[in-house]
Amino acid sequence: MIIQILLVALLGGAVLAIFALERRRARVQSELDQSKLIAEQGQRDLAHAEQRLQALEGDLRSTEELLAHARREEIALNTTAAELRTRLELAEHQLGEAQAQKQVLGEELKGQFRQLASDILQERSSALDQRNEEALKPLREDLKRFGEQVQKTYTEEARERFSLERVIKELMERSQQVSQEANQLTKALRGDAKVQGDWGEMILDNILEMSGLRSGEEYFTQQEVRDEEGNRLRPDVVVKYPNGGFMVIDSKVSLTAYTVYVTAEDDLEREAAALRHLESVRRHIDELSRKSYSDLIEGAPDFVLLFIPNEPAYNLAMQLNPQLWMDAYRKRIVLINGTNLIAALRMAQDMWQRDRQISNVENIVQEAGKLYDKFVSYTETLLEAEKKMQAASASLSKARNQLTDGRGNLVGRLQKLSKMGVRGKKSLPAELEPDESEE
Repeated sequence: MIIQILLVALLGGAVLAIFALERRRARVQSELDQSKLIAEQGQRDLAHAEQRLQALEGDLRSTEELLAHARREEIALNTTAAELRTRLELAEHQLGEAQAQKQVLGEELKGQFRQLASDILQERSSALDQRNEEALKPLREDLKRFGEQVQKTYTEEARERFSLERVIKELMERSQQVSQEANQLTKALRGDAKVQGDWGEMILDNILEMSGLRSGEEYFTQQEVRDEEGNRLRPDVVVKYPNGGFMVIDSKVSLTAYTVYVTAEDDLEREAAALRHLESVRRHIDELSRKSYSDLIEGAPDFVLLFIPNEPAYNLAMQLNPQLWMDAYRKRIVLINGTNLIAALRMAQDMWQRDRQISNVENIVQEAGKLYDKFVSYTETLLEAEKKMQAASASLSKARNQLTDGRGNLVGRLQKLSKMGVRGKKSLPAELEPDESEE
């Protein structure tokens, strides 16, 4: 009976032991399964972390390359900006020197062009005297032949009375011919209105060519305008200024009465011709005033330049009536001779030259402004790149801390699993292995 009880007790103990062992085995198996799951999750987390680490390292390299490129551009832009500042300072210095020399150059040019105008007028006068000499030569020869013929006729009159009628007839015909030639010569010297006008326009064209102004751009000839009634008018020259203004020049020649004044043989005839010359100039002033060019051309001043190409004729009119210039100015007409016109046109040409210089300086300033804007954009891009690089570096440090350094990091957890018997096909990189000397 006791043996049975012992056997039952032993059997019960064995059953209990087996039951306890089975429960322990189940618990160990559960822990092992859980460890495997943790290991698998750790492997996945490690792979994800490695991928993220590689991506962050790639972003870091790209950001570093972008930063290096941006710094190289910064150096190049700084060099270009320094060069442009130097060019701008040089241009401003040259412009200042040019403005400082403007007055001196203006006086020198004025003197030079006065001398040039005097030389040209003297040359024109010499050429005119030569043409007059050539034109008068046939008349003198005809008069000489006429005198010789008369003398010969009177000498032979006693011997050739029978041919007197024939000689008188020939003399009358020759006298008539000489008279016609004299009339033609007088017409050539005095000229008709069209010939005088063409000559005046020729002188004006020569002065315009000497001024340095460009035809079709800075001055225009025979430009058509219309008055309020629709009538077409053509001023000889319209000079354009850089500020958009215009100056009207009209050439008027009065040589008919002046030629009589120069060739008059007595004071009465000379005085009468001088008064007619003055009256002719006044008529030109009134005619030009009635055209009102300054009202028809937008941007023109309240006066028109009336150019008298013959300087002695201009001076004679001024001597006869010292108030003539002011009388013309009250009618919005400015009388001007060749010397003063050259100076006025050269001033216009100088204004155009200064305007082109100022335009060049303005272009340099605009380019410098564009460079400044480009530099500002570059600095903004550089700062943004630095912020992104700092953010990427912070993210990389955080990922590294989660992977190896921080508490409960993935590498440490995987090491624990490895110690618990979990084995994989791959091993961690050596640089991720913990330093055993620190343990």
